[in-house]
Amino acid sequence: MDIEVVEFYTTERDDKKQFLKGSLHVYLIDIETDLRGVFVQKRKDTWFFGLPVLYGFDQEAGQKVRFPVFNFVNQDKNGNLKKVIMEKGKEYIINNVLQTQKHDKENQKCTGSKAGCASS
Repeated sequence: MDIEVVEFYTTERDDKKQFLKGSLHVYLIDIETDLRGVFVQKRKDTWFFGLPVLYGFDQEAGQKVRFPVFNFVNQDKNGNLKKVIMEKGKEYIINNVLQTQKHDKENQKCTGSKAGCASS
């Protein structure tokens, strides 16, 4: 399955603890579908990706239940989608969120005529 990561939306971040939480917006090219709300959480080197779900309450069972927002009938396709989202999502976040903000912080530290800073 071919996808394009459109954007990552950060909801929580702590660089000292190496923690990041947010959601991905991906475009499923093969079926021309936008999928928003893919849950992402990173703790140090451990990544978790979850497809969007809604929560409800089962009155008979008396408990909270989860319902998938998007799901293929073919479970192999679901597994493949999750795998591709994890691979491309992780790459996108590392290159466009973590590296970009790391570079921005280095530029903020490197102002004026400090040693090791490139002059403008």
